[in-house]
Amino acid sequence: MSKGKQAMSLRTPMGYRDSQDKENRSPMKRKNAEVPSSLSKFDNDDLIKVRRLSEVDTDDLIKVRRLSEVDNDDLTKVRRKTPARVTPLTIPSYNPSPLSPKAEEFQLPPHISALPANTNLSSLFSTLSLTPPFSPHLPPPPAWQPQHSGVTAVVEQQGYISLRLRHDVVLDISANQAIRLTNNLKNSSMSLSACTTQMALVHPKGRILQYGNRVEVQTEDEVSVKNAKIYPRGISFTANNMALVYLLDEAGARSTSDMFHDLYATQISDTLFMESCQREGQSVTTSIRLLDMARYWRTEAGVDCWVIGHVFIQQTEDGLVTVERELQHGDNFFLKTSPSNGKVKFDSRFVQMTASLGDESHMFLRSGDRRLHYSGHTKVFTVRNAGHSAGFDEEGELRIF
Repeated sequence: MSKGKQAMSLRTPMGYRDSQDKENRSPMKRKNAEVPSSLSKFDNDDLIKVRRLSEVDTDDLIKVRRLSEVDNDDLTKVRRKTPARVTPLTIPSYNPSPLSPKAEEFQLPPHISALPANTNLSSLFSTLSLTPPFSPHLPPPPAWQPQHSGVTAVVEQQGYISLRLRHDVVLDISANQAIRLTNNLKNSSMSLSACTTQMALVHPKGRILQYGNRVEVQTEDEVSVKNAKIYPRGISFTANNMALVYLLDEAGARSTSDMFHDLYATQISDTLFMESCQREGQSVTTSIRLLDMARYWRTEAGVDCWVIGHVFIQQTEDGLVTVERELQHGDNFFLKTSPSNGKVKFDSRFVQMTASLGDESHMFLRSGDRRLHYSGHTKVFTVRNAGHSAGFDEEGELRIF
């Protein structure tokens, strides 16, 4: 049998079976069979693709679920970090309280006239500066604010008592009773050492330095710079326009050799006082104790009086200050300064000195029978000893009187 015939014989039985099945089925089943016949249009390849897509969708769904779990964990963390919501503050209606600046007890009485008419306590509180004291950014006080004009006493860091008197006069007292009297209005200062053997004066008309039994004087003007020294041998003097140094003793005036300190090179008054302060050990503690024991009273004539240690201080109504220091063996030392005319005075058993400004500007010094006088108007410089006189005239020339 040929190949074509074999194919025909195989196809005939298969078709015959199909025809028998169709005959055995009922008409309802035929109608129902027509519906899946439309689905039979999809081939097997399409079904495989759909299954694969469903698998992909399943994987994506698993990933989305995992991401949702991560998001839930992060959301939980964010919720934990988020603080509780704060209820907003509500400002209650204003009711004056006893501590309020507008309360009745804070209102200024009508008899106070030091403040402007438009000033009340509320406005003062609103302009109150919180800047620390002594700050360079602190605004200046208003013009109507009264300045403090009283007397204050403090212990400075260097260990001395500073008594700030009226008229800008300052008295400094160290723990060992050294004294410095400063007249800031007239640019003068005077110091006395604790041992009382040294004294320094700074004045617009000249400077004086005492050390032991020697006293040096220096004056400066437009004519010349003049120096003099008082010591046991006599008085030696010279000027910067002179080539020689002269000595005035019991025999008269003659040339000599000597050396002089430049008293204008340093602030001799401050130097002497600070060196006296540094020689004391527990200076701060001692000064605090002296200040606690200080006494004060006011006389019927209006003179303010203080006693600090062995120092007695007086100040009159016009500002004249007198300082007296008394030693155990009875010697007294007096220092005076006036803020009105610039006069200063020092008095002790060894030396007496005065200096002033104005129409009678001068400088005078006396130690025993030796004297020195300088006129601020005529510029005449004169020394006297044992009945002899010599010095420099108005032109700065040497004169023997």
